Amino acid sequence: MFRRFFFFISMAIPGMAQDTRILSYVKGTVVSGEQLSGNHLVVELIESLSEKRLARAYVGADGSFEFRDVAAGVYSVELEASSGEPIQRQTVTLRFNGDQIEIRLPAPESNAARSGTVSVRELQHPLSPKSRKKFDAAEKASAGGDHLKAVEILRGTLSDASAAPYARLNIGVAYIKAGQAAAAIPEFEEAARLMPEEAVAHIDLAYALLLTKRYEFAETECERALQLDRNNYKARWVRGTVLLQRGSRDEEAVEDLRFASREIPKAKVVLAEYYERRGQKDAAARELREFLPRASSEDRVTVEKWLSKLMAK
Repeated sequence: MFRRFFFFISMAIPGMAQDTRILSYVKGTVVSGEQLSGNHLVVELIESLSEKRLARAYVGADGSFEFRDVAAGVYSVELEASSGEPIQRQTVTLRFNGDQIEIRLPAPESNAARSGTVSVRELQHPLSPKSRKKFDAAEKASAGGDHLKAVEILRGTLSDASAAPYARLNIGVAYIKAGQAAAAIPEFEEAARLMPEEAVAHIDLAYALLLTKRYEFAETECERALQLDRNNYKARWVRGTVLLQRGSRDEEAVEDLRFASREIPKAKVVLAEYYERRGQKDAAARELREFLPRASSEDRVTVEKWLSKLMAK
C-alpha cells in the first residue's frame, strides 16, 4: 500500500473571531515527478474539528482540481482513489480567493511500468524487484529501437499479477512503435480488462483502433476514457480525429482537437487538413502557423512547404 501521511490540527485557538468570508474558488494541484493519469483521483475537503466531509473534487490529467464557495478557515484535504481508498492527507489554511492547495507526492521508485505515468494502481501495488528489472530491460531495448525484443522481455512478467496489466499495456505500445498496430489491439484489450478504471488503457486501445481504421470501436473506447478522465488531452485528440474520419459531428470534433492542441500540437495539423478539405484555406493556414512554433525541425520543413502551396492557391 502506498505510504500515507497524516497531519492534523490539534485544536482551534480560543478567542479567535470566526471568519465568515466565503471564497468563491480555491485551486489545487497534485504534484508528482510523473504525469498523473487522470480523474480516478479525488480530493476531499474535510472540516478539521468535526471531520465532516464538505466537498469533493476530481483531479484532472494535469493534476489540477478546484473547490468553489468555501468558507475561509482551516481544513484537512485528503487525496483518494475513486474507490475511497486514502492515499495522502494534509492540513491547509484557506484565506483568500485563488488560494493554492498543493499535494506533493513522493517520487515513485520506478517509472518502469509506464514511462511518464503514475496511477493509483501503481501507488497501491508496486512492481516486484524482479519484474521491475525486466521492465527496465524492456525500456532499454525499446529505446534502442528493438521494440520486438521489448515485447519478448515483457512477456516474461505476465505471470506476476502486479506486473501483468502494465506488461500488456507496454507490449501494446511496443507493437505500435514497431508499426504493428493490429498486434497491439489484443494487448490493449487485455490491459483495459485488467485495469478498467485506468483511462490510459482505453486511450491506447482507441489509438490502435484508429490506426487500423476501426473508427466506431475507437470512438467507444474514447468515450470510456473520457468518463474516467474528462479532460484527457490524448482521448480528446483521438476522438476528434475519429469523428472527422467518420464524417460525423464535425463541430464536436473541432472542439476536441482545439482542446487537445494545448498539449498535443499536431492536433493543429489534423485541423488544418480538415479545413483544407473544406476549401477553407485561410483557416487551414492559421492552424499551420499556430503549429509552427512547436513543430520539430522535420515537421517545420513540411509545414512551411504546405503553407506555401496554400497561399499559392
